[in-house]
Amino acid sequence: MRFLISTIRAFFIFTIISIEGIGHTESFFRIPVVDLDHRHDLQIVVDKEEGVYLGHPSTVLLEDGKTILIVYPKGHGKGEIVYKRSRDGGKTWSHRLPVPENWSTSKEVPTIHRVINSAGVKRLIMWSGLYPARLAVSEDDGLTWSPLKKVGDWGGIVVMGSVVALKQPGHYLAMFHDDGRFFIKDGKSNGVFTLYQTISTDGGLSWSFPEG
Repeated sequence: MRFLISTIRAFFIFTIISIEGIGHTESFFRIPVVDLDHRHDLQIVVDKEEGVYLGHPSTVLLEDGKTILIVYPKGHGKGEIVYKRSRDGGKTWSHRLPVPENWSTSKEVPTIHRVINSAGVKRLIMWSGLYPARLAVSEDDGLTWSPLKKVGDWGGIVVMGSVVALKQPGHYLAMFHDDGRFFIKDGKSNGVFTLYQTISTDGGLSWSFPEG
């Protein structure tokens, strides 16, 4: 965090000095800078394991405003999925919770999202990317989960980077990117990252073939 804050400070100093030369500094001084480096009460260790990289977390806050669910790979950008829960807004965390056996086969960073179908049924969905894209579902706010299941004959990098609700109830748009390596089986890089979108009309259970 010290490195990050120092980098931010350096950026702002460089920006202000650079802009000062052309006489337009006033608006930049209005940008608030919040330094949390000294706020040890806000720094929580969620998990640690000797010799293992634990990062790339994806979280979802439930409707009670306190329960947070988190998933992350046991490794850098890939590895078996670790799952935890906080019931107090992130101040304390559970031990590693039991998950379906095939979550250990995840090839990418998992992402977790809240979705609701047209009948008002709330679900949690968790994606695991590369080829093929796979999905796990919970309909009891994360108490139990399905195994990862193949969604279609396609895949991508960090599936899904974003899941947003559309106007029609139960309809969602999700986005991810790929450079040709994982969109199809045995794909090869084309040197260009394409942004793809896919649509669900049944509250996140099935998804259309992605369009770029």
